[in-house]
Amino acid sequence: MEKRRIPKSQISSKRVLSEAYEYPKKVSFVRGMRVELDGCVMLFISGTASVDEGGKSIHPGDFAAQTTRTFSNIKSLLESEGADWVDVVRTTCYLTDFRNYDTFNKVRNGFYEQQGLNPYPASTCVEARLCRPELLVEIEVIAMVPKDRDRPRAGG
Repeated sequence: MEKRRIPKSQISSKRVLSEAYEYPKKVSFVRGMRVELDGCVMLFISGTASVDEGGKSIHPGDFAAQTTRTFSNIKSLLESEGADWVDVVRTTCYLTDFRNYDTFNKVRNGFYEQQGLNPYPASTCVEARLCRPELLVEIEVIAMVPKDRDRPRAGG
């Protein structure tokens, strides 16, 4: 008997972020996963940091710039699925040094205000070592959108 599965597909935004398995040193994960349920879709965005479309870390040593780029990268991934930050229900934020929390919160609050969020997503923020020593912040996201919402055409 064949197992029933929940439909899922990969989330990507190649104009902003390459896939980790395309890096010169291959990493085995996708940028995000779209999971289709009755009436809604859940978007699970993998931990995302300040990297460019080639997978190169950018803004080394500049915590605020890395945080801004991270939020922008996630915004692009959400848009590739017809979503935006208003659809985000949960974030998990990883900082390499909690002494940067005030800067992180200032950038995050400014970004959230720009996006018109009310209420803000549920969130956890933890201090952690990241996969590259030059990266200072990483964020993962869960968003929910109605299943009948239009998605952009492929190529995002």
